[in-house]
Amino acid sequence: TVHKSQGSEFERVLLVLPFEAANPLLSRELIYTGITRARSQLHISASAPALLQGCRERVRRSSGLAPKLGWTDSPQA
Repeated sequence: TVHKSQGSEFERVLLVLPFEAANPLLSRELIYTGITRARSQLHISASAPALLQGCRERVRRSSGLAPKLGWTDSPQA
């Protein structure tokens, strides 16, 4: 899986994404991690709408740290 491959590289990577664009698993970070694991060959299996939506969607982390620091809005990365 993409998450298990973090920190690793492979000669060839097949990145298979969910077909539906509204899938909550799709995110820019997931796609980036999958793409950057490939050393020489990358193949992506995805619908165009799903790939585009995934590239637009950023992970919204909710650690609870911002309220503990007294921030009303989380700063943008």
